[in-house]
Amino acid sequence: MSPSILLSLVIATCYGCGVHAVLGRRLWQWPVFWLSAIAGFFFGYVLGVATGLELGRIGSVPLVASTLGAAALLTLAWYFTSVGD
Repeated sequence: MSPSILLSLVIATCYGCGVHAVLGRRLWQWPVFWLSAIAGFFFGYVLGVATGLELGRIGSVPLVASTLGAAALLTLAWYFTSVGD
């Protein structure tokens, strides 16, 4: 596995677990937050590379664009999993 993919998975896992630790209320929300963070991080990665918005690079990972992608999908995941609480 390439180091950039491994780094991306580690950072996205930290984002998903962190959001669940702060905003999660049920155990079933954890995999939803985790998968949302991973999908959003990689979506932001692809969008950042495609548009040239590669601010805050760590190796070949555009951290700002990837973080914004993860934040967007984590916000959606939080909204849809907290409806009715």
